[in-house]
Amino acid sequence: MSEAIFASGHCLCGAVEFTVSSAPILSAQCHCEHCQRASGTGHMSLAFFPEAAVAIRGETRHFDSVTDTGSINTRYFCPTCGSRLFGQTTMRPGVLGIAVGAFDQHTWFKPNRIVYHRNKPAWDFMDPNLPTFETGAPPPPSKDKASS
Repeated sequence: MSEAIFASGHCLCGAVEFTVSSAPILSAQCHCEHCQRASGTGHMSLAFFPEAAVAIRGETRHFDSVTDTGSINTRYFCPTCGSRLFGQTTMRPGVLGIAVGAFDQHTWFKPNRIVYHRNKPAWDFMDPNLPTFETGAPPPPSKDKASS
């Protein structure tokens, strides 16, 4: 990880801290049923970074769930305070999603898509100008397909 820090954050109790050395490669608000249950609200706001750009200090626990596409989504949380912090999916290896509310400062966050719009509660208002996907956004093209 480079010396420059783009952003930093921590869990509610401070036992888990993290720094990020790059701007996000993707930002989203997800309304899937799993994110609603994990957040306790209508959506989860997430910023995605190359895993190599994130340094994590402290112990985390994780919970794996199978998504509607069959991929595995691993959610990491603080075992002391229960704060939901990070997530990874087998659909996007090498990418780490970070719950935006865990950052010390997050005025830089601007979602660039809304996913699982079909599950969005009517009371959870979103920017109507953002691209929406009824399910998850399509995965980035693989290197094999991009070169053919």
